[in-house]
Amino acid sequence: MRLTVKTILFLAVLLLLGTNIATVVTYQNHLNNEQALITNEEGEVIAVPERQTGRFFRDTLNLNHEQQKVFRDYRRQYHRNANQILSDLQQIRSNMTNLLSQPKLNTSGMEKMASRLGQKHAELKTETFTYYYNLRSVLDSNQQMMLEQIFESMLNDKATYPHHGAPRNRGVQRGRMHRNQQKE
Repeated sequence: MRLTVKTILFLAVLLLLGTNIATVVTYQNHLNNEQALITNEEGEVIAVPERQTGRFFRDTLNLNHEQQKVFRDYRRQYHRNANQILSDLQQIRSNMTNLLSQPKLNTSGMEKMASRLGQKHAELKTETFTYYYNLRSVLDSNQQMMLEQIFESMLNDKATYPHHGAPRNRGVQRGRMHRNQQKE
C-alpha cells in the first residue's frame, strides 16, 4: 500500500479533529464535575462556581449593598485563615514525606504528624462552617433558606471544596479501585 501526500494529510486532519473533539468533551465533563448543583424555589438548577463566589452569592442571594460589604469582610477573613491552615497542611504533608524517606520508621513522629494533620483538617472545617454561619447572620429569612440550600448542595457534592480549590484525592480513589479489583 502506497501512501500519498493527500492520504497522509487526510489522516493527520482526522487525528487532529479527533484529538480536538476528545479535548472539548473532556473539558466539558471536567467543568460539569467541578460544580455543585442546587435548585432555587422555581426548580431551576443553579451551579455553584469554584471561583468568584462573591459574585455568585451576591447574585443568587440578591444581596443589598450593606450585605455585600459584610460578605466581603467575612470572605477576606475566611480566606486569610483558610489559606494559613492550607499552608500548615502542606507543611505537615511535606514533613510526612521527609519522614517516609527515613531508613527506620519513626512511629511516634508519624503519629504526631497524623494527629496534627487531623487537627488542621478539623480547624479548616470549623473555619468554613463559621464563615457560612456568619454569612447567614446578615440575611433575611428567604436569603437564609437559599444559603442553606447552597451549603447543603456543597456538602453533598462529591466534587471539591468551592472556596479554596482543594483537589479531589484521586490517588486515594485509584488506590481503592485497584485494591477492589485485586479482590475480585
